[in-house]
Amino acid sequence: MRINNPLKLISQPKIFFYCFIAGFLIWFFNELNNRSNASMYYPINFKYDIKEEHIEVLSPPDAIQISINGTGWNLLRNILKINIQAIEYNINNPLQTKFILSNSLLPSVSQSLENVNLNYIITDSIFLNIENTMGKELDVLIDSSSISIADGFERVSDFTLSHNKIYIEGPQSIINSLPNTYLLKSDNIINISSNFDEDIIIEKIDKDILVNPESINLSFKIEEFVQEEIILKVNFQDENFKIDTSVTVLYKMKKGDEPISDDSLFVNLRKKDGYLIPEVNGIQDVQILNIYPNSFILDK
Repeated sequence: MRINNPLKLISQPKIFFYCFIAGFLIWFFNELNNRSNASMYYPINFKYDIKEEHIEVLSPPDAIQISINGTGWNLLRNILKINIQAIEYNINNPLQTKFILSNSLLPSVSQSLENVNLNYIITDSIFLNIENTMGKELDVLIDSSSISIADGFERVSDFTLSHNKIYIEGPQSIINSLPNTYLLKSDNIINISSNFDEDIIIEKIDKDILVNPESINLSFKIEEFVQEEIILKVNFQDENFKIDTSVTVLYKMKKGDEPISDDSLFVNLRKKDGYLIPEVNGIQDVQILNIYPNSFILDK
């Protein structure tokens, strides 16, 4: 009976792979029994009491980077954060404390570590900022430059706001740095061609500032206007000087209104620096855009 060599049943690449895995495991477990250094982010709880009138502008981190020494097994357990105890550090005067030196954390960190030794703390100074809260009212102003009205249309009413003031509350240092007015604007008020009545969201002033109300309703009326021309007679007589002519008046009026007649407007001539300047008087709702000619030489 012929017996096959079992080694022939396994390909050479597989033998190499199995040997590599076995060698790696032997090396890995051997390294885990040796002492070495490693860096890791270790969890830390900063304990302090703040009242309702206080606010955290900058909170301390929830982990610090440290360098530790120990056997591979213990280093691996700490790096994977398996059954490790977070560091506890008390801050006695949080309002007055603006930073914590890393050296002051050494005792707390050393006491919290198990089966490893602390080499040093990698994290530099830790900063925090806790302030008193403060509130104040801001007057709301309209940024009319952010409002774009379509050609041929005009705003024919005042701006109406649902709130003329907003109340803000936040860290004292930020509140004191703000002006006493808030400029209400929106990027969506573009090419308006009809009456406007919408809520505008108050832009975020700062992440730590609360605003009330969060939006303000803005409304105003829009009308379409058309341009018309009319020719008006001009008569003037002063001693030996006489004018009997006409001027062309370009005016603007609401679309849909009846065009004005030549007897609804009249021209006055005002003397100025040797000239007669035509001025048109008449209907109140008509806007005079141009008069041609706009002057006459007063020839004596």
